[in-house]
Parts: sequence; structure tokens; C-alpha cells
Amino acid sequence: MKFSRIALVLASTTVVTLALTGCAGGSIALPGASSTATPTAEKVFVTAPLTGVKYEQGTPEALAAAGPSVACKVDNSDAARPQQNLNKTDMVFDEMVEGGLTRFVAVFHSQLPTTDAIKTAVGVAPVRSIRPMDPDIISQFGGIVCYSGGQLKFVNLMRATKVFNASETSEQGNHTFSRLTTRQAPHNVQVNVKLLAANHPEIAAPQQGFDFAPDLAAATAVSAGTAVTKIKVAFPAALAEWVPSSDGSQWLRIQDGKVDTDSATKEQLHATNVVVLDVQEDRSYADPKYGHIPKAMIIGTGKAWVFTGGKYVEATWTKSNQTARIILTDAKGAAINLAPGNTWVELKPAAPEGKLTIVGAASPSSSPTPTK
Repeated sequence: MKFSRIALVLASTTVVTLALTGCAGGSIALPGASSTATPTAEKVFVTAPLTGVKYEQGTPEALAAAGPSVACKVDNSDAARPQQNLNKTDMVFDEMVEGGLTRFVAVFHSQLPTTDAIKTAVGVAPVRSIRPMDPDIISQFGGIVCYSGGQLKFVNLMRATKVFNASETSEQGNHTFSRLTTRQAPHNVQVNVKLLAANHPEIAAPQQGFDFAPDLAAATAVSAGTAVTKIKVAFPAALAEWVPSSDGSQWLRIQDGKVDTDSATKEQLHATNVVVLDVQEDRSYADPKYGHIPKAMIIGTGKAWVFTGGKYVEATWTKSNQTARIILTDAKGAAINLAPGNTWVELKPAAPEGKLTIVGAASPSSSPTPTK
């Protein structure tokens, strides 16, 4: 019948049309047809030069890592403790000052603590004065140095570098320095390092710090080192001790026999790596009040000990000039690789002033003799 043939053709046409258009106007991919789905973009990571930690592009840490470092002179006297936000540092240098006490050069870069509108204790404090070794320590980072005063001859040494100098006097009106009401002077100077860095976008990021392994397990001390239960770095009038955390991934700090904490978080100060450098002390800087002010000589070479993941290896440190980075090598001249994370550097005076004791090392002596 003619009607039946027409109906059959119409039915066939309808089936084909539905197959091509799909339900509700959607499309159905036929065999061999190419997909129009947008591929997922690969994540891009930025490596922080002073810690070796990788951060996803666009995160606050990745953005900070593209900007300048801020090195702060931080007091370490008994009246200054607990300090604020030292657990946010990328690197810290523990240096001997007059009287055999110690003071810190705290370098902030990938994590920049700030001060909020009501000036609660979330900045960096207490910031103190400059010392003669600081230009040689800080120049390798470029960036910014912040301090509160200092003898003019030492301040002039710092100003003679290419590092941007930010003092409590020069920063007046910039809202980067403030005085805490919770601390007594002179231990109450606080610095907003995030604002300080943001005010100088023209300053480049620092060069690479130490050499880093891709992860903790691949760090030189972890893969080839000796187990440690405690590190003691004795200065004439100060004692820095480090013990492994329960999982062995961090070193926990003890200062002068007391647990050393961060006042911003109440957590114990910790480091992924602890590096001890054996350094000579120059005492030619005489002061009528304080006597001879020591200067750690970190341009040159000497013995070093590198502690990571509950273990340590001996090394040689080398710094060829003021702006060069510190290189750590083994007996064969190969690079010592630290684990990604923050690092504390103990500038131990050469014997007999300074002494290093390593507890639990599988060697004939638990107290390696420093290079003289």
C-alpha cells in the first residue's frame, strides 16, 4: 500500500534524526568523531629559592617567592624570648655578638607574616641593631634588611652593600615599623615584613640558597648520614640545642636549657635542616663600652656539619665573596643536598670559644673537633 511505504520512510527518517540530535537538543558522538572536551591544564609549580619547596603558581607562597627577601636582625637575649614568627622564616643565622651571647639574622621570603590593623603580635619581633658580620651574611640574598639602630660604623658597612636598608628611622611614615605595648623597650620593635616587601616590587628575588634534594628521603644526610639524638652548639654565653621530632622530619630547638617557642603560634621553634659552620672570629672591632665586638668570618672556607631527618654528615663550607652563596660539599667535592624546608645556620665560633657536641653519633667521639 502506498500509505504504508510513506509511513515507513517517515519513521526511518525520524529515527535517524533522533540518533543525530539526541534528546532535548543534545548531540551524540558517533564512532570516529573527535571529542570537544577541554583538556585539564597541568599545574605549574614555583620553587622557593631559599627552601627548595615547590608551591603551586598563584598561591601566596609562590607570589612571595617571586619578590624580595627580608632579613631581620632579631634579638636573642633572655628578655627578647619568645620571639615572634621565627617559624615563618626560610633561613636563620645564629651569630655570636658581644659578651658571648647570640643574635639572629632571620630571613623571610616564601612566608611573610604581617601586622593587622590592631597591631596584634603577628609581625616580626623584637628587631634590634646591626652587627659587623651582617653585610657578609645578608648580601648573598640581596633584597631588604631591617634593623633598629646600630653603631654608625656597622650601619655604614651595611649601607655600603646593594641590600636595601630599612631602619626604624628611615621607615618613619611607611607603617612598616611599630612598637609593641606587650614588650618593654628595647625589645618591642616589630616589623611588618609583608608590607616592607610589597613596598619594593622592583627588588629581585634572592638567588638559590643551599642545594636541595627533591624530598626528605633523598637528602644527603638522610641517605648517607649517621643517626643523631641531640645537637649542642655552645657559645661562650649561650647554648643552642636541637633534638629530632617524633617522626624525625624536623629539628626542635632548645635555648639555654629551655624549650624555645614562637610567641605568635606557641609552637616550638623548628627547622627541617640545621647546618653548623665552624667560623673564625675577628675581634678587631673595639668598642669603649662593650670591648671587642666579634665578627664571624664567613667569607672563606671551613668545616661544617649538616643535620637532616635525624641524621648528619660532615662537610666543607665555602663562600667565595660577600655576595656569593654558601656552598656545602662532601670529601669528594660533591654537593651536599638539604631536604626541602627551612634551615637554621649555627655560626659556631672555632675552638676553644665554641663547641659542638653530637649525641648519638656512631663514631669514636661524640664531640667532633672543630677546625682550628
